[in-house]
Amino acid sequence: MKFSATLVALTLVAIGVQAHELPSRYAAARRGNQFVTGACSVDSDCQQGCCGFSTGKCAGPAVAQSNGSGGCGHGNSSPNCNVAAALKLSDCIAGAVNGDLSDPGVQTAAAFVAQLDNLPFTPTSGGAAAPPAAAAPAPPAAAAPPAAQSTKLTVFETCAADSACQQGCCGFSSGKCAGPDVAQTNGSGGCGHGNAAPNCDVATLLGFKNCIAGVVQGNLQDPAVQAAAAFAAQLDGLSFTPS
Repeated sequence: MKFSATLVALTLVAIGVQAHELPSRYAAARRGNQFVTGACSVDSDCQQGCCGFSTGKCAGPAVAQSNGSGGCGHGNSSPNCNVAAALKLSDCIAGAVNGDLSDPGVQTAAAFVAQLDNLPFTPTSGGAAAPPAAAAPAPPAAAAPPAAQSTKLTVFETCAADSACQQGCCGFSSGKCAGPDVAQTNGSGGCGHGNAAPNCDVATLLGFKNCIAGVVQGNLQDPAVQAAAAFAAQLDGLSFTPS
């Protein structure tokens, strides 16, 4: 399976480095805002602080630079990669004009994304905007997730089963939705809350290898697992072909 340069970097960081503990004011502030693929008017409408410049739909701040969203900043005269730059991801779309990276809205969104994807991030205040970086090549197209997947619970929300979560992972120990790969290492206990044993079904479909000890693999062809994998692939810019 091929990965974009950005996703390889994200995966290495997620496996090798634990995210800084986030101040509570940042960790919870994004909840209740628009999720990925939801319609938006401005960046502040979105959980991850990125409203596609060309699409008017919420997107991951790094993925939006190369997946056809046109960068972030819908409603402005130029796109931006503010949140991606705050996370030190160097894949800004050509023509991006960044604002003040110390802006509370940008910092809060970056903290949310850091916790979502298990990235290191230390909130800052003050300082000038970072200059835009060179545009990254577009990653392989991800399968489009069913619209119904977007209506499910987002990460950190309480869940009873994997099928209740957008990314198909309800923390086995925590009973909260989590990223399917991150859940294997961040204390969630893997996925599969409510079952006798944890699983890493969606992570396996996406090519990740760090399943928590004791997992019992389910049916990877199950439509719910496939839909969750497609959603997570689009969210994180991963290549995924339904099987």
